[in-house]
Amino acid sequence: MDANAQFSAYESPLTFAGEEADGSEEVVPERWRILVVDDEPDVHLATSFALKDEVILDRPLELLHAYSGDDALQMLSREPDIAVVLLDVVMNGAEDGLAVARAIRQQLNLKELRIVLRTGHPGYAPEYSVIRDYGINDYKTKSELTQIRLQTTLTTAIRSYQQLKAVNASRRGLEMIIEASASLFERRTQESFAAGALAHLIALLGLPQHGLICIHQPSTPGARPPHAWLIVSAAGKLQSLVGQPLGSLQDPLVLNAIGHAIRSRSPLYTPDFAVLYLNRPHDQEAAIYLCTQRPLAKDERQLLEVFCTNIAIGFENVALFRQLQDLAYIDPLTYLPNRTHFVARLDQLLKAPSQDDVVVLLDIEQFSQINDALGHLIGDQLLQSVAQRLRPLVPPATTLARLGVDLFGVVGPYTAEHFAPLFEAFDRPFAVASHRLRVQIAAAAARLTDTEPTGIGCLKDVTIALNQAKRADKDRGELTWYSPAMSRASRRRLDLLHDLESAIRQGQLTVYYQPQIALDSGEIVGVEALARWPQPDGSFIPPDRFIPLAEQSGLILDLGNWLVEQVCSQLAEWRALGLGALRMAINVSMVQFNHEGLIDLLAEALARHQLAPSLIEVEITESVAMARPEDVMAKIARLKSLGLSVAIDDFGTGFSSLAYLQKLHADRLKIDRAFIRDMGLSENPYSIAEMVINLGHKLGIKVLAEGVESPAQATLLRSLGCDEAQGFLFAKPAPPAPLTHWFQETGLKVAV
Repeated sequence: MDANAQFSAYESPLTFAGEEADGSEEVVPERWRILVVDDEPDVHLATSFALKDEVILDRPLELLHAYSGDDALQMLSREPDIAVVLLDVVMNGAEDGLAVARAIRQQLNLKELRIVLRTGHPGYAPEYSVIRDYGINDYKTKSELTQIRLQTTLTTAIRSYQQLKAVNASRRGLEMIIEASASLFERRTQESFAAGALAHLIALLGLPQHGLICIHQPSTPGARPPHAWLIVSAAGKLQSLVGQPLGSLQDPLVLNAIGHAIRSRSPLYTPDFAVLYLNRPHDQEAAIYLCTQRPLAKDERQLLEVFCTNIAIGFENVALFRQLQDLAYIDPLTYLPNRTHFVARLDQLLKAPSQDDVVVLLDIEQFSQINDALGHLIGDQLLQSVAQRLRPLVPPATTLARLGVDLFGVVGPYTAEHFAPLFEAFDRPFAVASHRLRVQIAAAAARLTDTEPTGIGCLKDVTIALNQAKRADKDRGELTWYSPAMSRASRRRLDLLHDLESAIRQGQLTVYYQPQIALDSGEIVGVEALARWPQPDGSFIPPDRFIPLAEQSGLILDLGNWLVEQVCSQLAEWRALGLGALRMAINVSMVQFNHEGLIDLLAEALARHQLAPSLIEVEITESVAMARPEDVMAKIARLKSLGLSVAIDDFGTGFSSLAYLQKLHADRLKIDRAFIRDMGLSENPYSIAEMVINLGHKLGIKVLAEGVESPAQATLLRSLGCDEAQGFLFAKPAPPAPLTHWFQETGLKVAV
């Protein structure tokens, strides 16, 4: 018999065992009665319009209307045979609809009545426990209840009501359905849910342990039924087929019957087996084959179909939960585990870590430049290519994850021979669109036995090592291994940062000043302001420790604001003592220099203390001056238009462009102390200093030498034409009071 002949045998009208042959009909209501409960008249009108002349299961509908929860309960208490309640969640109170649902089940004891909960607030969704405890059968937002969806929902609800009415006498079966549904709804994976559903279906009617559940796979490219259907659960002799396509089923009779049920979207009963179709959205279709070895009675069929309604909803819930799981634990771009999944895996391994358990972080360097130059689409494709290349290099028991925009992580058993292929993966360029992109990585690793015992703590530890690897600029393929000493240093740094913030806030820092001397006349022409951080024991925290920390943390802005106020106040005090011509040099970091408020800060401080702008000289390092020359030139022009002067500090330590240097229009170049320290100790003792001095003079810029500590150095600099100097030879940095006394008592003259 061919397939068409087989199917023709199944396409006759369904009859239920036990129906009377004389054609007599049961006494049933002429219409399905639907109660609409909502406090908005427009909802009643819209529902009536959507269901006008609608016929469901061969019967027209009769709509009843209640505009409050009390009206609904009164109507339900006096009106018989209401099949479905379309119930609004929020009416008079935030949970008015839920209170009505509870009263329907608990006070009125209406068990067959179907409750469809509706809400106009998409963000409001009752918890599963509320839906279960209040006896709610379905939950929809009003926006998704289009005419077709409303009809479909009512059809499902009315069919459920009809079947419950028909099998009301079979209490044992209904109790089993309720208990099984509650148990099944706690299952969160498709396979577990399907296995539980099949076991409960078989137990419900005491059927042989032989059957299967298959689901539709709409994402299968190019597949056609039965290959687009997957067996997710099976019992008896079919158990070995779990996880295989439906087409692997060798029984053509059963296979064709399942195909017929799928095409007709309806159940199919034969004397030997039953095929149940779960009527849910197309991408969540499912079919169930049960070996019965006997014809099923009418009430048994109804029990099965009622249970299958719950199973269908359960499959939908499992699919939703799986989507939520994917959103929570899977990176949507690379389909690798995400940071949350990675941390959970770390937590699991850290419960009993072995010496082979390792966590590795791989950071793609200059990834932001690729995004900026080629666009985010190319950047995304590059990340996908990286994930695709790394995936086969990770051992089976090891997890590869994407932890950040350009950060990948590996955790699990990992030995030395695994590292080489991991780094070699980046030796070859990645073909992305029409580009061949070479990628370099910074890498760090830690043994789980060396890190904190929590996933978050472990990830923090290895990130410390990764940051060190980035700063160290190690060769490609070279790992930086984490050690607990790194965390201790990081904690000390954090403690120092907190102390610095407190010191700035409480005014515990002070300013020392170092005089600057004109070499030709010996006059004091200015001072350089230097922040100092004194400690209770009389010691000082060196500036090279707290200044970089302030720059990295953003505290440099607060520190800079405080310093400007201090030096302007000191200049005003010196002016009152007749030392008003002293120039004040203020060091400005890159963060401060780039900040938009710098100009306003200086202008306001000068005006507040009534100081001439020419008394302030802003010092920026050579690295700052060359970072973004065009922006720097514009900022210097604004400073000079205000009347301030500008000095380039640490000159000679970087790689200045002479063309840009000429355009900067700086007032002073400061020769770095490293070129002064060794003057007179070599065959050509002052070549670099001489070059800087000559360069500055050719550009019309004055030159100041830092770190002058001996008369010989001063003599050489004077002979080279250096304009100014500062250093221990003349004066060490000092607080304002002793320095003021020195100004007044020393034989050195202060320029006026």
